[in-house]
Amino acid sequence: MSNTDPSQFQRIADYKRSWSNNPFLNAQGLEVEEIGIGEVVVRLPQVLPSQRGGGGTDHVLNGGVVSYMFDGALGWAIISSLLAMPEALEIDPFELRQFTINLDITYLEASIGDRFEAHGKVVRVSRSTAFAKGRFLDANGKLCATAKGIWRVFWPRNATPVQS
Repeated sequence: MSNTDPSQFQRIADYKRSWSNNPFLNAQGLEVEEIGIGEVVVRLPQVLPSQRGGGGTDHVLNGGVVSYMFDGALGWAIISSLLAMPEALEIDPFELRQFTINLDITYLEASIGDRFEAHGKVVRVSRSTAFAKGRFLDANGKLCATAKGIWRVFWPRNATPVQS
């Protein structure tokens, strides 16, 4: 790792900073924070009226928003783990891709409130497949849902070190 160009570390840091500007998050007013390698929190700091309607009422967060947040939290946790692998120092992080194969959500309680968090954590990651789990909490820390999922990983073809 001592032969790695320092600009590659900067490129990875720039990529992680770009997460908060991602249209996926911005469309729903979400914020992302990496809290450790393979651990990410996606926050909904203020529920919009259009995000309500779960369970047929106008005061419960819609389950689709919960799913959207879980997909982001678990997916970004996986990217966080992948970027910590030695191979990441040899690629353009903006070219690393993954997609959701399966996302299994268990809704435990109605998501009532104005602020929520989806916590994603990697269970296992390899060069081709990753597994993650998550928790969905309301503003008081009440567990409203859990998730687990599987993602397919695609490293850039013909990976070569990025030139600065």
